[in-house]
Amino acid sequence: MILDKELIFSDAQAETTVAPHASKNIVDLTTAGDALDSLWLVVAVQTTVTSEGNATVTFALQTDSDSAFGSAETLLATAAIAKASLTAGTQVIRARIPMGCKRYLRVLYTIGTAALTAGKFDAYLVSGIDKLS
Repeated sequence: MILDKELIFSDAQAETTVAPHASKNIVDLTTAGDALDSLWLVVAVQTTVTSEGNATVTFALQTDSDSAFGSAETLLATAAIAKASLTAGTQVIRARIPMGCKRYLRVLYTIGTAALTAGKFDAYLVSGIDKLS
């Protein structure tokens, strides 16, 4: 898999507080619309998530016509995933980017129930994904 630095939302992004957290980077598609060749969103756990409570994390891909994401729309999202399932190397999302993107994209990590004591996430767009065995 080849990564383009312009298509990386997060590289070892660590968040701990119970709240929504936007990816450190946004992707500017230059214009709204659907690409001729579809891209894949991959969101992976780089460092195993730990918490002193029953923490969960929800992952979402959002789009907006403004880079401030004042009226963000969610294109796809996971359910709340328990910390026990968020181990290093786990890919929580491997999905094609849905139709209907606006100009900007970001990933939103929502930590729920309890704060995290550890955990880092990667999120990026690629033209193809590796087959998992």
